[in-house]
Amino acid sequence: MAGKVFVSVEEKDFNVSEELHKIKKISSESGAVVLFVGKVRQNKQGNLDFLKIESFSEMARKEITRICNQSLKQWKLDCILVKHRFGKLKPDDNIVLLITSSAHRDNAYEASMHIMKLLKSNVPFWKKEISGKEEFWLENN
Repeated sequence: MAGKVFVSVEEKDFNVSEELHKIKKISSESGAVVLFVGKVRQNKQGNLDFLKIESFSEMARKEITRICNQSLKQWKLDCILVKHRFGKLKPDDNIVLLITSSAHRDNAYEASMHIMKLLKSNVPFWKKEISGKEEFWLENN
């Protein structure tokens, strides 16, 4: 099976169970499926109202796709799915979903770690914390 990549950058939330079901159906011969969900966490002061994530959606989608295609080859993956949200998100809301599938678990785990590191460092997303009347941009997010 040729590896498949699915990428979306959108404001709308995703359903983890539905997305996992899709990937398991496509990757029915894979021996491993690794799933990661990144969520909005409360700030240290415990007063986060919202996390505003801004993006150049098309540029972000292209960069995520490039990262996934490179990872698909490097780790011989069967499938990669990345869904990344933007907009005004509350604590505990979903931000990112990453699912990798491969014949062996090591490949799926290693690729997932690699992809997440590159998503954090290479993809144009900007995060602003909004707490009461205070707002500030986060660095290295």
